[in-house]
Amino acid sequence: MNFEDTITRIEGSFLRLSPQLKQAARYVIDHPDDVALYSMRQLAAHADVHPSTMVRLARELGFDGHSQFQEPFQERLRSKPKVSYVGSARDLQARGDHDTAGTLVAEMFETERRAFKSMMSDQDMASIAEAAEILCKARNIFAVGVRSMYPVAFYFHYACRMFTSKVHLVGGHGGTFADQLRGVGAGDVVMATSFSPYSRNSVRAVDYAQDHGAHVVAITDSAVSPIARGKDTLVLVASNDSPSLFHSIVPAMGIVEALVMLMIARGGAKALSALEDSEEQLNGFDAYWLEKSTKSRR
Repeated sequence: MNFEDTITRIEGSFLRLSPQLKQAARYVIDHPDDVALYSMRQLAAHADVHPSTMVRLARELGFDGHSQFQEPFQERLRSKPKVSYVGSARDLQARGDHDTAGTLVAEMFETERRAFKSMMSDQDMASIAEAAEILCKARNIFAVGVRSMYPVAFYFHYACRMFTSKVHLVGGHGGTFADQLRGVGAGDVVMATSFSPYSRNSVRAVDYAQDHGAHVVAITDSAVSPIARGKDTLVLVASNDSPSLFHSIVPAMGIVEALVMLMIARGGAKALSALEDSEEQLNGFDAYWLEKSTKSRR
């Protein structure tokens, strides 16, 4: 059954459904991407129904279970036409002719707010906590992010280097992307982030990590993303919706900030000692500009 047939069947069955099934069905119709991206428990949490309600809805519609129910929604997501930068920019310019700057900015901020709210289910929180635990136990961590996702990987590397030396940035400077992954193996973790259109190097890095026995923590926009595959991959899904022509990296950055926070919280005395050393080293370089007191200027 394809996506259109599935929606038609939901709409045809809607009136005879129970109130809880109607609530679940309404959410599915209004948020088809969520059905493709989220687990049964995550989807139920977003729809504000019990997980068993989602299972009953799938069976009511003729599916064996949630996994089969997801298939037409995932196929729809894979085949969605890609919008070009120029096309998005034209739409944005057309809106700029009649929308105020405040309207456009407010829409962007509201989109970001909804993205963060969608990641606050118990399942999402548990996944982030599990990712932090995996990172804390890693022998080495390789932070992978290129093109628009480079700032996410860079921030993770920058923040973590304040309290641990086991994090390495894989950005491919000077054409050395493959070189920076050399040595990845069992006990290591590749933390990769990539949104559609997915970077070829990021996908290759994940494949390389899995081929060499490393775990993967993937921050991406879809459960069917090419960096989300593999039995040793923990996937953290972040929305990248934005009214701008560029995808938003703010939710992904929020996940990374949460991971850094949890790693510090679990770092114990070793992390504190490393932070003290980092502060002392930065002070020795006069890294930060400080306002001199009036007395010192006399």
